[in-house]
Amino acid sequence: MRRTRLIIELAVLALVAIGLVVLASAGTTVAERFNVGATHFVVNQAKWLAMGVVAMAFAYFFDYRLWREKPWLSAAFYAAIVVAMLAVFAFPRVNGSHRWIGFGSMRFQPGEFAKLACVIVTAVWFELADWKTRLFWKGVMPPCLLAGVLLALAVAEPDFGTAFVIAITFGTMLLVGGVKLWHLLVLFVSGVVAVSPFLLRNANRMRRIFAWLPESVLEKLAPYMPGIDAMSDADAQEANHQLNQALLAIQKGGIGGAGFNQSIQKHAYLPENHTDFIFAIGAEEWGIGFSFLVLALFTTIFACGLCIALRAKDRLGRLLAFGVSFLIFFQALFNMAVVSGLAPTKGIALPFMSYGGTNLLSALVSVGVLLGVARQTFLQSIREKSKMSAVFSN
Repeated sequence: MRRTRLIIELAVLALVAIGLVVLASAGTTVAERFNVGATHFVVNQAKWLAMGVVAMAFAYFFDYRLWREKPWLSAAFYAAIVVAMLAVFAFPRVNGSHRWIGFGSMRFQPGEFAKLACVIVTAVWFELADWKTRLFWKGVMPPCLLAGVLLALAVAEPDFGTAFVIAITFGTMLLVGGVKLWHLLVLFVSGVVAVSPFLLRNANRMRRIFAWLPESVLEKLAPYMPGIDAMSDADAQEANHQLNQALLAIQKGGIGGAGFNQSIQKHAYLPENHTDFIFAIGAEEWGIGFSFLVLALFTTIFACGLCIALRAKDRLGRLLAFGVSFLIFFQALFNMAVVSGLAPTKGIALPFMSYGGTNLLSALVSVGVLLGVARQTFLQSIREKSKMSAVFSN
């Protein structure tokens, strides 16, 4: 277990270090646009990193079993996140969305912690409900209502990326937790029906999806969705601008990369190059080796997380370890899929690497939770061995 923890720590350290190096390059052109110092974004990220390390240490030493022994802790955490997500509507919109709470020059995005809150309350409920989780109304619906509130608030902001991550993570935890498949099917269909009207009314989101879909699929959908025919080639190019520029960056990087600070696409060609599309800048400057390394590091964290989950002594520990591991891995996988054109463009940060204090903070806290489960499992194993030794010695 110690070796597993060490591997996770080294993988996270590597991802954070790589992220700071790429941000040091990508952030320079953005800094010019905002008329701030060239190191502005790296320095800010380093400040959040310092806070994140402290928060990760707290999560590491926190005994996760207290979530079960004192359920009011998870209820209080969940309530705090809900209040924070409601509070964002009192602050001005940024890029058309209410996602942030401002504290002077710093901004906090509650939606990032809503993902972690969903993992925690779901795991706690499964632990407390025990066999009732096989029942629909008494076992499955309560956590669905809790997750549904977080989803509704995310959609209202609007932040479909956060809502998507919460929905997928929650659904996967239900599956791993032993919920009946037909219950999952009912929830899936109900979720699609509930979210579809909000998605269909979002013209910008639908344009991006239409522009991403292959022409053969668009031709089949055209008779049922007239809006597809109305979108011109110019509209499609505009909707896919970020994706096209990201693919161009990856193509320019090739095998060996252009070298540190030599990216062309970061010069106002690729929007959000220091946040959601930082992976493209890294691939352009460091080549295909960068892409494989980042993917390998995230896969390593997930694989180690699964090992910790399998070795956990109770259901709560297993679900917490799996939930946070999947949360980190899925966000990373989806971000890289978006940048490489395998998924429609959606703003989801790359954990540990994208610029954004709240995302970095929540990712580090999630790692702390994972390592905390491993720590408690290790300590419990030692106590069990000590008891066995005492029995045999007597």
